[in-house]
Amino acid sequence: MLESNAYMYYLLYIPQRCIMDKVSAVTVKVSDELKEKMKQVRVNWSEYIREAIKKKIEEQRVKAASAKIDEVRKRAKSVPTDELVSWIREDRER
Repeated sequence: MLESNAYMYYLLYIPQRCIMDKVSAVTVKVSDELKEKMKQVRVNWSEYIREAIKKKIEEQRVKAASAKIDEVRKRAKSVPTDELVSWIREDRER
């Protein structure tokens, strides 16, 4: 019985500790007028803001990757179409 209780404590304690270690609080200030309008809409604002932050981070990541690709394209020499076709044909024959 003692072993079972210890196991239950382990299951209950660890997730709470893990959650607290991995979460940070962010405060957003809004006007009183906006706060009242937010109350009128049935939205989980915390989740909405979390998703908006994730979306913005992904947009910036894609934008940075695109800029790097453009930089590489500027430095790379152009390859004639007939050479590309020959590479594709060679690859298909393998």
